[in-house]
Amino acid sequence: MIAEAELTVADKAGEQRQLLPKPWRGPDRVIVKATEIAVFAIGGLFTILVSLEVLSRYVFQSSIMFVNAGAKFLLVWFFVIGAGLALRLGAHVGFELLLGLMRPIRRRRVVLAAQGLAMLFFIEMIGAGLYSLGPAWGQSEPGLGIRLFWAFLSIPVGFTLLAYHMAVLIAVEIKRGGPRR
Repeated sequence: MIAEAELTVADKAGEQRQLLPKPWRGPDRVIVKATEIAVFAIGGLFTILVSLEVLSRYVFQSSIMFVNAGAKFLLVWFFVIGAGLALRLGAHVGFELLLGLMRPIRRRRVVLAAQGLAMLFFIEMIGAGLYSLGPAWGQSEPGLGIRLFWAFLSIPVGFTLLAYHMAVLIAVEIKRGGPRR
């Protein structure tokens, strides 16, 4: 058996997917794979842009005008999209030491309550992110000449993915009957 820390997102998501209702498994596979591809592509593009900027500054003593702004946009998208994958992997900060001291039934209740509260927060952030899109439409990023809407769009998209992944984790928790030790 693979150690818990060595599981990849695909391994962990696949393990969780088996506990989902069958109609949910196909869309889940697509969402996880598309998210992995998006994070890889965004991270790769970010790395290329920053490398070009470093090369340009230190070799040619010149800066590429759009790189700093583009890197910021990409970094925001990278983190908000990647947060959902980290959630599925269990890579966010947790309270495992505290949970380990609880009896299984209490631990399950605490985990489900925490997941429910996180879900409420994600839903609130989706609403706030959608609300922020209106004012962002009228503003532009001077370095790129594009609307801030595209950066702000990462908030509702990222939190929608987080809410989706939390829904999966809640379904898995309910199906499993309690957290695994």
